[in-house]
Amino acid sequence: MSTKYAIGEKIIYSQSGICQVEDITENEFYGEKTEYYVLRPLYDAGSLVYVPTDNEKLVSRIRSAMTADEVNRIISYMPNAENIWIDNDNQRKEAFSEILLENKPRRLTELIRTLRARREEQTLKKKRLHIADEHILERAQRILGDEISYVLGVDRANVDNFIEERIRKLSVKEA
Repeated sequence: MSTKYAIGEKIIYSQSGICQVEDITENEFYGEKTEYYVLRPLYDAGSLVYVPTDNEKLVSRIRSAMTADEVNRIISYMPNAENIWIDNDNQRKEAFSEILLENKPRRLTELIRTLRARREEQTLKKKRLHIADEHILERAQRILGDEISYVLGVDRANVDNFIEERIRKLSVKEA
C-alpha cells in the first residue's frame, strides 16, 4: 500500500489539530494485520492517535498543514467569510460537526465567523450562545488557531490578537 504521509511530516487531523506523523506501523487485531499512521498532536504531546491507512473515511480527515501563503489567504478571507447559520438546532449541530470533521480551513473560517457573529447577537440580547455551538466554536478556533500558530510561528496564546491585527492592517490598506 502506498503511503501518502511520511514519518516526521506535520499534518492536520480533523479534531486533533496539528500532528506529527510519528510512525507508520502494522498492528494485528483479531487475526488481521492493519497498517496505521501514528499521529502525535503537537499541542498534546502525551497523546497518540492511530489512523488505519486503509480507512478512506478517516484518512480523508488528514491533510497537509497549510503554507504561510495559504494561512495569509485564510486570514484575508476571515472578515468576508460566508455566514452559514442554520436555525434548526439539530441540523446546525450535525452540519457544524461535519465541518469540523472535514477539516477544510475555508469552511472552518466560515464556521468561526458565523458562531462569533451569533455570539455577539446573543450578547446584545443579554443571552448566551447555545452550549453545543460554544463547544463547536472552541474546537474550530483551536484547530485553526493551532495551525496558524504553528505555520506562522506565532505563540498560541497570541493567535487571536495576531489575526485581529492582521485583519486591521488589511482593512487600512483597502480603505
